[in-house]
Amino acid sequence: MDMVQNYQSFIKKYPKKSFHYRGDVLSYRLLGEGERIIVLLAGSSMFSSDAYFLLQEQLASHAQVLTIEDISMKISIERIIDSISYLIKLLEFKKVTLLGMGHGGGLAQAFARDHASQTESLMLYNTLTSPKEHSDISKDAIDSVLRTIEELKDLRKVMPLNAIKQALMDQIEQVIPDDDLIELFQLLISKYTETNERQQMEIIKDLLTNYHFEKSDFKYLNYRSLIFYGYDEDPMGGGELIESLVDIMTNPKLKYVDIDRFQLIINPKPVTDAVVEFMESYKKKSAL
Repeated sequence: MDMVQNYQSFIKKYPKKSFHYRGDVLSYRLLGEGERIIVLLAGSSMFSSDAYFLLQEQLASHAQVLTIEDISMKISIERIIDSISYLIKLLEFKKVTLLGMGHGGGLAQAFARDHASQTESLMLYNTLTSPKEHSDISKDAIDSVLRTIEELKDLRKVMPLNAIKQALMDQIEQVIPDDDLIELFQLLISKYTETNERQQMEIIKDLLTNYHFEKSDFKYLNYRSLIFYGYDEDPMGGGELIESLVDIMTNPKLKYVDIDRFQLIINPKPVTDAVVEFMESYKKKSAL
């Protein structure tokens, strides 16, 4: 079975479910078994949550995986995380481990701060953050992202999204010379629309403008935060904000992974292994 068939099989086996909360509709997938619960918030340029189907399947061998879909929908971060909190209660989960990627990591930070009683631990991959006390580096990085968002509307007049998609496919073909995998990426990228892009930018803008984090927000997660770092060049990722993330966490674990956002889709095992190892480590500490 090729990768496209694997992806389509995953979509069929684990169809989206939805629920309503205060006028909002949230979509999700739930797979796996066990007492441990991982909430996956995957936000990435060009890719929706279901692109990370292999990661979800691998994690589901070790825990239940609740993946929140459509996290770029047109509602505020506050309403998204309140809806997630309600869903966790509805599913009768007491505490969850959050795994946030891209702007999904921003949602994970907001959830961990505002719903601490439901949060067991926090794991972040290539994510944005906005510290209350900026360094020159973090301020410049955040200002750059916000400028890009403001300029996007004018940019699309001269460079349509399809041109960006083609440039991204050209980049993928250079680093992944495999026709089967290229077909998968073509399918995944074809689903990304200008509406998705606008809504994603609104979420990122909301995060960087209205959510500013400090060490006291996450003090309760002592030794229970994991920060991935590597060489991912996602323009809306948080590679330049790693130091800020480390500063606002209490005794975080840092983990280098030698993959980028493309490899994370087709070979997520390094991240899966690190997640499982981390969850086992703090479980042992809490048992002492």
